[in-house]
Amino acid sequence: QAPLQIHVAMLALNHFQENFGRGPNIGCLQDAEEMLKIAMSISETLENKPQVNGDVVKWLSRTAQGFLAPLAAAVGGVASQEVLKAVTGKFSPLQQWLYIDMLDIVTPLEKMSSEEFLPRGDRYDALRACIGDSLCQKLHDLNVFLVGCGAIGCEMLKNFALLGVGTGQDKGLVTITDPDLIEKSNLNRQFLFRPHHIQKPKSYTAAEATLNINPYLKIDSYINKVCPATENTYSDEFYTKQDVIVTALDNVEARRYIDSRCVANLRPLIDSGTMGTKGHTEVIVPHLTESYNSHRDPPEEEIPFCTLKSFPAAIEHTIQWARDKFESSFSHKPSLFNKFWQTYPSAEEVLQRIKSGESLEGCFHVIKTLSRRPRSWTQCVELARVKFEKYFSHKALQLLHSFPLDTRLKDGSLFWQSPKRPPFPVKFEFNDPLHYGFIVSAAKLFATVYCVPFTEKDLSEETILKIISAVKVPEFRPSNKVVQTDETARKPDHIPVSSEDERNAIFQLEKSILSNEALENDLQMKPISFEKDDDSNGHIDFITAASNLRAKMYNIEPADRFKTKRIAGKIIPAIATATAAVSGLVALELIKVVGGYPADAYKNCFLNLAIPIMVFTETAEVRRTEIRNGISFTIWDRWTIYGKEDFTLLDFINAVREKYGIEPTMVVQGVKMLYVPVMPGHIKRLKLTMQKLVKPSADKKYVDLTVSFAPETDGEEDLPGPPVRYYFVQEDN
Repeated sequence: QAPLQIHVAMLALNHFQENFGRGPNIGCLQDAEEMLKIAMSISETLENKPQVNGDVVKWLSRTAQGFLAPLAAAVGGVASQEVLKAVTGKFSPLQQWLYIDMLDIVTPLEKMSSEEFLPRGDRYDALRACIGDSLCQKLHDLNVFLVGCGAIGCEMLKNFALLGVGTGQDKGLVTITDPDLIEKSNLNRQFLFRPHHIQKPKSYTAAEATLNINPYLKIDSYINKVCPATENTYSDEFYTKQDVIVTALDNVEARRYIDSRCVANLRPLIDSGTMGTKGHTEVIVPHLTESYNSHRDPPEEEIPFCTLKSFPAAIEHTIQWARDKFESSFSHKPSLFNKFWQTYPSAEEVLQRIKSGESLEGCFHVIKTLSRRPRSWTQCVELARVKFEKYFSHKALQLLHSFPLDTRLKDGSLFWQSPKRPPFPVKFEFNDPLHYGFIVSAAKLFATVYCVPFTEKDLSEETILKIISAVKVPEFRPSNKVVQTDETARKPDHIPVSSEDERNAIFQLEKSILSNEALENDLQMKPISFEKDDDSNGHIDFITAASNLRAKMYNIEPADRFKTKRIAGKIIPAIATATAAVSGLVALELIKVVGGYPADAYKNCFLNLAIPIMVFTETAEVRRTEIRNGISFTIWDRWTIYGKEDFTLLDFINAVREKYGIEPTMVVQGVKMLYVPVMPGHIKRLKLTMQKLVKPSADKKYVDLTVSFAPETDGEEDLPGPPVRYYFVQEDN
């Protein structure tokens, strides 16, 4: 009935405008009554004679001269997708009518005087006609933290500007952050950016563009990631200054981290995301709803280890293999190398220790890397050529040695049958652009991680050809290593080191020391973080070349650079229509959060503009966990204990019991167990001061602890409790 009632009300509005040549006046009871009469007469003419909803007609009359920008964005996104369907013939067109109503916003405003909605002669008159002046002022005075200035982030800033968020004279501020630079591919949906903005920071550029929409908006922009490493910038104090946090990210782990900070600091959070024509919004309000971390998406389906390593059957497999090679060679191994030499500062010390029989974790692989370290551009090119032979020739020969083409399984069927494809070695051809591209991109990356300088002349075909012509490529020698064929097997965490490997490590390290190739500079590498959006860094060049060479080896259809970048960079398909719709819905929920609306007013949304479908659901009510004896807590609860300088662990436990009626049996700080009675020596800790146990920094005022309680019945697990914030000294208030 609800859609039909809205339909009747909209028809009544059209008739009113036709009859009087104007829309209903704001707060005019006479106009509202007239519209109601028109609606009643229209209802009589319709087939099912739908019941007229007087409240819908009244609110439509009151707000008809208003304009709610976020609602226009949401409807505009849907309408734009319908235009694309008509032009392209792709996806299912909308049948009949689609109505999106925001009665949840206006209904609680019923008791406001009509003066609240009257015009004041400023740019917010149309907004004021919908939500009243008091709510407009709250939006102006709002402190909001927007994380991400991509497609949704740009649309959100547009909505903020049109709503006047952060424009208050004395209060209000929009804080934004995004570490990324603008790429050409961003321009088709991130509408605050233009071609001349390419390679400029998203956050700074978005802030500047937003001020063109509303010059009165106060905005601070940063280029930091929001993660544990930036907790000094985005501290608890920073979060408590924010009235609401809005995330516009596609990184799930970042969203989970931000959600945990919002829960810890009792801040509302509005999360959203899109994938192609799909989108979602989620509202998280302290003490009313569950949090983002209260539910978990199913884990992504991983490609089996044996498929990646030996038996790829699709281009996605070869791209992931190349991506893994990049991560291993240019990020993971250099990071482990640096970490090892930070632990053991000199090669002489390491040599002495392993000679004395001491086992140093990772030393074999580190010494191997040190002994083979390229020290010139020529050696980087030589290393790239050797890797080509290993990856795309020797690997195929080894597999065919282990499993000849006529190999049969126990049931008599051929081993090499679909989906398994037999590999064939790739013979290196300098004039093949794919082969040459791999050598150049790999050599550049090796030069970067090993801190080897190179010039434009070094990258010339003449120089590369001269170096490669002189390379002595190792001959293939078959190995008896077992090839993993079990699809359920996972990649081993550690590869065992033989005694012969250890002897070789000692010999290689001695050789490096004697030849002065284990000096301080030699014990450092420069790890590379994969960055898909910088075309000049060669990351996608390497992955494209490596993936397509492996695809050629297995007779798999290759992928172009764009497809490789999309898969390797896990780029989520995006379209401006879904982005506009989602950001509009987020801004509508923002109005409710600012207005302090009750729990049943908030709505989460899932939409798919291709079908099209738009589903609104009430937010999940926060779950209460019972401890015992009527003592319970939710994710939003945090107990607080104030101590003093000589406060002991026993004092802390007693304080929790006295204040909250239950005695903790275990106290944990992060991953550090402060007090577990069954652990040796922990009973003695009861007499130690909290200062000595926690060891806080000089500026640290408090520490967040986790406590648990003894179960009611022996043998059961300990009962969880809420986080306990312990202040080292009593605060003034």
